[in-house]
Amino acid sequence: MRNLRYIVLIMLLYALPAWSQRRFSASEKGEYSLSQHSGFSTKDVENKTDALFGLHASLYTGSHHLIGISAEGSWSAFINNMPGVRNIPGGGAAGLHLLYEYQYSGLIIQTGVGVAWQRVYTNIADTAIYHYGLTNTWGGNSRKFDLRHTFAERRDEAQNFYAQVPLYVGHYIFGSVGIGYFLAGLQFNYAFMGETKLKMVGSTAGKYYDFVGVWDEMPNHGFRKKVPLERKGDRIKLKMDIMAHVEGGYEYNTQQSNKNYRTRPGDRIDCRLRFAAFVDFGILNIIPDGNAPFYGIPEETLYDFPTYQAAHVFTTKDATHYWMRNLFTGIRFTVLFGFKPQERCILCDPWRH
Repeated sequence: MRNLRYIVLIMLLYALPAWSQRRFSASEKGEYSLSQHSGFSTKDVENKTDALFGLHASLYTGSHHLIGISAEGSWSAFINNMPGVRNIPGGGAAGLHLLYEYQYSGLIIQTGVGVAWQRVYTNIADTAIYHYGLTNTWGGNSRKFDLRHTFAERRDEAQNFYAQVPLYVGHYIFGSVGIGYFLAGLQFNYAFMGETKLKMVGSTAGKYYDFVGVWDEMPNHGFRKKVPLERKGDRIKLKMDIMAHVEGGYEYNTQQSNKNYRTRPGDRIDCRLRFAAFVDFGILNIIPDGNAPFYGIPEETLYDFPTYQAAHVFTTKDATHYWMRNLFTGIRFTVLFGFKPQERCILCDPWRH
């Protein structure tokens, strides 16, 4: 009788692993239900495991490698402390980046390479330049007068192309209404191509020592009013910049998987779509070492507007005494694709781990 009890006990010990394995296998066929104990069945267990972040290999647990692309559009301006130079109205910018991202659970590390285009407008205050004690020899009589040049409605335009290398770190924000995220870090920004242009109107007026009042709109005396002027130049050779980056937004994943309890690595298509707002602000002073004149008026052609010289304000020698920093603020759209995860789900096969 005692031998019979030993034989039954040994048979039970051998049968237990097979029964346990059958329960996991049966769950794949929809035979096993957890509803009696935990309130959910095999039909919705996948959603539950995603919400709980842990019953199987998930998009937001473990180690993940992703590659992707981002596109951004923003308002941009040259923030500066130069007197008479306004940051407004600024302009627009657009960027495109190829990205690599490493994710460990909620931690995000992102880098890549990209290019950006920027067009910025800068308003310049009206400027008056005086020449005193000139002599007018028109009409056979020599008369002394003072000449005034006025440059108004001036707007300097700069168009730049940048090569960029970002390095950001961040984290996911798991909430009841969705999955948010934030990133912060540095971006190396190098201007390698572009051009400048400026527009304004010029006027000349004179005050004779022998006559009362200011004379203008008198072409025979060289006095003209509101002559349109336009000047084109080379690009602003901005210095290498390092920009601080802050970004926050929402992520939507288009994950697809088998509709059962047992989801193995490789069964999922890992695609992330992100919508975010961001700000980039330059840390370094990027004003170049320029030597162009703010205004240049040759003495031999004081009354000949086409010969007047002018260069973009931030390429002039005057600007080198001040600072300027780049600013971008706008929206960013990112698409990321994940490689097949390397995690193993122990619950999928309890005997192989």
